[in-house]
Amino acid sequence: MIKNIFPLLYNIYWTYYVKRHCTHYGINMNIIGCVEINGGGKITCGNDLFIKANRFNPVNIYVGPTGNLILGDKVFLNNRVRIVCSQEIIIGSHCDIADECLIIDNDFHGVGPEPSKNEPIIIEDDVWLASRVIVLKGVTIGKGSVIGAGSVVTKSIPPNTFAAGNPAKIIRKIK
Repeated sequence: MIKNIFPLLYNIYWTYYVKRHCTHYGINMNIIGCVEINGGGKITCGNDLFIKANRFNPVNIYVGPTGNLILGDKVFLNNRVRIVCSQEIIIGSHCDIADECLIIDNDFHGVGPEPSKNEPIIIEDDVWLASRVIVLKGVTIGKGSVIGAGSVVTKSIPPNTFAAGNPAKIIRKIK
């Protein structure tokens, strides 16, 4: 019996931890494993958020003081997903983000005398990012699109499209 209670308490703790960092959250949040949240910006989560990680592969979320992260309904974040938000990142409903993906809306630092740049990222509804996808600043990924494993998304992807590569290119339309 004790053996069955520990995992339940562990998940309750991490769910409470994520809720504590959100400015708004929906119902049925399910957090399995470690999540690290920093930065102090606004995080809004829809219904049925599901995060699955473990202590060796936590999900890391950084939302800067003026940043705004919005997660829609039924969003799934897998092991070692990293989200870095300085301005705004919107992840629509029914989005699946596989393990080790990186979503980052800024450059962190400029080159030479140039200041750092940041631009919003929009991932529309029903998008799947396969393992180790990197999404860079200023990108919109259209509704119903799939991004292949290991891709680097540097430009916007239209709806219902399969894209892959470095940089990600449109491979075909999805029916």
